[in-house]
Amino acid sequence: TASPLAGGWAAGLAAGRRGFAVFGFPPEKKTYRYGGIHCHPGMEFGYKHPRKRQGKSRRLPNVRLQHYDFTLTPSHDGQFHFRPPYPPRSNRTIEVLPPWGAKKNPWPTTEHKSYPLRWRNIEYTYVPRLMRKPHGHGSQRWSGPVTRIEHHGGGKSTPTLVAHDFRLL
Repeated sequence: TASPLAGGWAAGLAAGRRGFAVFGFPPEKKTYRYGGIHCHPGMEFGYKHPRKRQGKSRRLPNVRLQHYDFTLTPSHDGQFHFRPPYPPRSNRTIEVLPPWGAKKNPWPTTEHKSYPLRWRNIEYTYVPRLMRKPHGHGSQRWSGPVTRIEHHGGGKSTPTLVAHDFRLL
């Protein structure tokens, strides 16, 4: 008969008794340089009965533009200027609110503005998304899919995903 302690589970138990950690599949020993991803033991696939944020996206904080978000571009008169990113990097994880202290909302809308690029019957849309933990340079903080929409007339169109970021998949 096969023992229920066979396989990776037994290796993990044996590793705990010997004083070193095992992670991943197939089980690897933790070294002083690399210890694997940080997960709660036994919860590699998340909590058993999650209660928070079911079906809701995580509300990320507002971040101001940094120096690496601007690009140095020439102007028509030969000078150079720092230009802000286009489309604007708006935080779409929070609801649209009027400016702080405003008595009347100057932008009476309940949805975020979109900035499509149109030429004849072709339209490109880019929806910037704020990454939760941008590892590396700060310019990697914003990402998002670029979609090409070709309008055929008569209300028919075909959307195509042109570019995407592997961090969003």
